[in-house]
Amino acid sequence: MPDPSWMAQQQAQQAAQQAQQIHQNNVRHHRHMHDMARIHGGTPQMHRPVPYSGSRGGSLRGFLTLLVIVAVVVYVAHDPELRTTVTTFARDLLARVQSN
Repeated sequence: MPDPSWMAQQQAQQAAQQAQQIHQNNVRHHRHMHDMARIHGGTPQMHRPVPYSGSRGGSLRGFLTLLVIVAVVVYVAHDPELRTTVTTFARDLLARVQSN
């Protein structure tokens, strides 16, 4: 059976790659819309950003989602010391986010 921490690291890397791909697609789409607006009549129209939802979160939201995924995978792991360390880190991070 593979090492649980290795599996968690692999899953975290996959999630980070997916988040980066989504971000790049969003940037590409945004630039395309501005280019089209310039071609078809001058200045781009003002628009409100689409609210993020699901896997298309902002940087903090994406990071917290990634952290939760990693924490769940590690929590399922059978190493109690690793579980305790990750749980403590997650609680501290959540407290900081809530206080800001």
